[in-house]
Amino acid sequence: FIPKMAAVIGSMPSAIIGGVSFMLYGMISAIGVRNVVENHVDFTQSRNLIIAGVIFVCGLGFSDGLTFTIAGTSVTLTALAVAAIAGIFLNAILPGNDYHFGKDITGDANRGIDMKPNLHEDTSYADTEE
Repeated sequence: FIPKMAAVIGSMPSAIIGGVSFMLYGMISAIGVRNVVENHVDFTQSRNLIIAGVIFVCGLGFSDGLTFTIAGTSVTLTALAVAAIAGIFLNAILPGNDYHFGKDITGDANRGIDMKPNLHEDTSYADTEE
């Protein structure tokens, strides 16, 4: 859409683009792992393990993506798109729940649902009585 920007990116050596891509995908993976740790995902449950395993295999296995035709138009989904769709689909259809709201206040706050605001903050105050 912006030819001058495309020309700048096209003029970069492939090693630089490879290094930037390496860092980009590494950061995406690290953020995903951080989210799993912060939200206390229980991988002792088979449901969660299956979902994570399918996401990893789809992300790594569909190196050429997935191409199909809809109404005469060819559509290609990248490996990341296939992995995301598979994870959302499995989370919706597999029985069970990976998280119970209201049990972990900080986990709820991480998800943007703060049922009891200010309880997870430090509320210890020094006595001000004289």
